[in-house]
Amino acid sequence: MTTVRLFGKNIEVKEKKSIKLFGKIITVTLQQEEPQQVAPLILQEEEEEEALIQRDLPPPNMSEAIRLAGGSGPVYIGRKKVEDSDVKQNLSRFFIPPGTCDERILKYLSSMEREKLENYKGRLEVTVMDPQGKFHDMNFTRWKSLTRCVFNKGWNKFVSANELQKGDIVDLWHFRIRSQLCFAINIIIRN
Repeated sequence: MTTVRLFGKNIEVKEKKSIKLFGKIITVTLQQEEPQQVAPLILQEEEEEEALIQRDLPPPNMSEAIRLAGGSGPVYIGRKKVEDSDVKQNLSRFFIPPGTCDERILKYLSSMEREKLENYKGRLEVTVMDPQGKFHDMNFTRWKSLTRCVFNKGWNKFVSANELQKGDIVDLWHFRIRSQLCFAINIIIRN
C-alpha cells in the first residue's frame, strides 16, 4: 500500500485498475471511497467563497485518476439534481445543468470543436469518467432547439454502471487528456 499526498490530504492507494482510454490500456491506481454526503450548510459570507473554491476541484480520487490518465486542467461545470428523464432508458440522455453550457463549456472548446458542434450533427465524441475512475465513451451534443447540451450515446451504460437514480446530486467537470475533451461526473448524494 502506498500513501499519496494530494491537495494537502494523505490518500492510501489500495487498488490498481486498467482502463481503456482512446484505444490504449492505462493502469491507474485508485482508492475506493464512498460517495461524499453533502449536508446543507449555512455559511458566513467569507466562508462562501472558500466553499465554492473547494467544490471547484474534483474529489481526490478523481483528481488522481485524471492526473494518472494524463489529464489536466479540470474546470467545474456545475451541480445538478438528477431528474427522472436523465435516468429513463428509452431517453438515453443527460441534460447538462441549464445556463452552464455556453458559460462553462463552449468557451473552452477549440475552434474545430465548436465547428463540429455547430456543423457536424451538433455533437462531439467525448470520454466521461465516473466516480470509480472508469471511462465511458459518449456523445456531447448541443440541442439548438432547446439551447441545451446533453450527454447521449453511451449514457445508459454510465447510469447502469453507477446505479444512478432520480434525486441523486452530481457535480460535473471537464478536462483534457492529450487535447481530447473529457468530462468527470461525481455522485455526491445518493437517495
